[in-house]
Amino acid sequence: MIQKEKGHKEMTTLLTPVVSTQRAALGSSFTARRVEPERFHGAADPIMGFDHYRMNAVTFAPHPHAGFSAISYLFEDSAGGLRNRDSLGNDFVVDPGGILWTQAGSGVMHDELPAEDGKEVHGLQIFINLSAANKDTAPRVLHLTAAEVPVWTSAGGSQMRVMVGSHEDVTSSLNPSEPANLFDLALVAGDGIDLPLAAGWDMLVYAENGEARIHTSNGEAVLKTGDAVAASAPGKESSVRLTSDGGARLVILSGRALKEPVVQHGPFIMNSQADIGAAIARYQRGQMGVLAPLAQP
Repeated sequence: MIQKEKGHKEMTTLLTPVVSTQRAALGSSFTARRVEPERFHGAADPIMGFDHYRMNAVTFAPHPHAGFSAISYLFEDSAGGLRNRDSLGNDFVVDPGGILWTQAGSGVMHDELPAEDGKEVHGLQIFINLSAANKDTAPRVLHLTAAEVPVWTSAGGSQMRVMVGSHEDVTSSLNPSEPANLFDLALVAGDGIDLPLAAGWDMLVYAENGEARIHTSNGEAVLKTGDAVAASAPGKESSVRLTSDGGARLVILSGRALKEPVVQHGPFIMNSQADIGAAIARYQRGQMGVLAPLAQP
């Protein structure tokens, strides 16, 4: 039962059961703890993919994306950077602590690989669905270096890197077409922070390491390393409180629930089979651009 507290808004946060990540691998060069958003039964909308990965060699060939945003965030402890190449003419390195947000829209070709041989990349690969209104927009590539990511500090000493969105008086300059929050939180032992959750938004909380507790008006959950949970505010604005007795590193991702039909075909995420057919046709006609594979030594 949801309790009403005098002088406070009625909270309507819904909390899913905790899920553990599944191990995924591509050959010997890419391994990941994979959060499968479908296991949250709609409560993680608009998230379509979430991999906590390590990559130590070239793994992917140039490939297309359309209809969603592909995000690469490198943890600060990553040994090496991530080189991004795309059909818009970009060729740069995302440094440890930096973020790359590829808003694919109508379609773009890209490639990501370790910037230096022998230096492992440690980060997140996230797919976020775009609404029907933005699936046919021109592709955009957004990027922040580690130094450009603002940091919010709690009264208890916890530090939160704000890659996208805002918290209190700290706002990221990375501005995708559809609002979202992406935070990397180093929660110190004994501290607790409150994060607002807008009406109609969903939030995913992932424990990169350590143990933390998530508190909502509709229950609590304990997250251990590799666990994730989703929270929703379907009616009114709400909030989520995060605490840890021993300290934890958490990733928090939230966005507006789209509640639209989803049809996925490989690297294309659309609203109908006809839209998928149109995306395939654009790709085959070269309308997503051209990106030649790198020459092998």
